[in-house]
Amino acid sequence: MKLPLGVILILLIPTLLPASYISTDNQLPCNDSVELCSRPYDQVTFPETHNAHASLDIDNDGDGSGDWVVYAANHRLNMSQQYDAGYRAFMIDAHHRVPEITDPVNTSFCHGTYSISFDPCAYGYQDGIELLSRLHDKMNETPRDVVTLLIEVHVPYENLEYIFEESGLLDLVFIHPMDAPWPTLEHMIYRGQRLVVFVEGPNDLAYPWLHDFGAHGWTTDYAERESSSMRCDYHRGDSNQRVWHLNNWLSNEQGLSTWLGAAEVNDYDFLLNRTLDCWEQHGQRPTFVAVDWWTEGDAVNVTRTINEMNHWSDDIPLRSTTD
Repeated sequence: MKLPLGVILILLIPTLLPASYISTDNQLPCNDSVELCSRPYDQVTFPETHNAHASLDIDNDGDGSGDWVVYAANHRLNMSQQYDAGYRAFMIDAHHRVPEITDPVNTSFCHGTYSISFDPCAYGYQDGIELLSRLHDKMNETPRDVVTLLIEVHVPYENLEYIFEESGLLDLVFIHPMDAPWPTLEHMIYRGQRLVVFVEGPNDLAYPWLHDFGAHGWTTDYAERESSSMRCDYHRGDSNQRVWHLNNWLSNEQGLSTWLGAAEVNDYDFLLNRTLDCWEQHGQRPTFVAVDWWTEGDAVNVTRTINEMNHWSDDIPLRSTTD
């Protein structure tokens, strides 16, 4: 079901209003910080998990053992636990659970490649509606938080709309007009439009809430073999945009995600210093700091510290902590 024009116009109204239209209640935090309420979305740094759905603890058949093949996983613990730990941005991959069945109800989140004989969902999957419904529940538990999804899309957009509608998340989506200023977190929360969805695919006027990631933002390179090879350089997307992803994970010789080295690159001091270096290089704080194997290291607290700073050259505040 495509959104009617009237609904699209109503959703667009808040994005066209000045930020001052919404008054901030200084007693209520946004994403756990009162100070973040008055900041535009693109001036906040969110902790992010890469392939958030691909975790070793997923048990679809209920036999008590994980279903994901280890080399297709990026995390030990699932997306709900990532959310509970403080992550508010998630990269996920949408596929047809059974390749020859294109019905929207078959839409699932999987991780793999079509370049070999097995389809991606053969390595592990999560049902699309179930995963997004759990995210909806989590967002209901934290009504003062703005959340972001970046979806690698291997299904029609109408399939995405179906699972978003069935999960209830479609009621929370935000629409950002191309090149318009981003509103403050308080503005988005007040309007109840606090879920930003990016896709690795083109903009489509019929689905204005699915924002082309490459047009609305950009990213650094990713999946280096060792920490010494990590750079802050532009990799893809529109470098003129203020929204950008600092990718921070390693791969093995086969190009697959590896937990070996995750503790090093996700370490508080390493990741904080790398984030500051990249902020300095580009003159703009990263919107997202994305990691694999999130249980290793301290990415959430790195972003808390970054959000306490107004400039990369500021004195680094005492270590922020979720404890």
